[in-house]
Amino acid sequence: MIEKIGADVAEQEFQRFADAMDLDISPEPMDDEDRAGFEKQKRRIIRAMVAGALVIDEDGQPVFTPQASDSAPVTFHEPDGAALMSMDKRKKGEDMGKMMAIMGAITKTNAKTFSAMKQRDLNVCIAITTLFLG
Repeated sequence: MIEKIGADVAEQEFQRFADAMDLDISPEPMDDEDRAGFEKQKRRIIRAMVAGALVIDEDGQPVFTPQASDSAPVTFHEPDGAALMSMDKRKKGEDMGKMMAIMGAITKTNAKTFSAMKQRDLNVCIAITTLFLG
């Protein structure tokens, strides 16, 4: 992987994103399982930033440009109630369908945008969404 920005800059951008979206990313209150999950998602996001595939815009929103998929860049807006309700349209047990529904809602695209992505791109999008859902 060719570094577009340094890991220290990516870490600062990650913090700027968390601050702008008022995300509670403090590991202290997390149990071991939650902390491990958080660190995994954070690593994915930082790695995408270092590679230049993910940037944080002036409003603190992540903008991801898929690298392995033929998809346009997507901007992850802060979820609102309607975005959260989009998951309710899926049945119990349709966890990936729920994830795709909310990703479509918060990027103002649709679930098909994500169902067409290669897994390595999709994993970055899931990491961002997971932090929003905290």
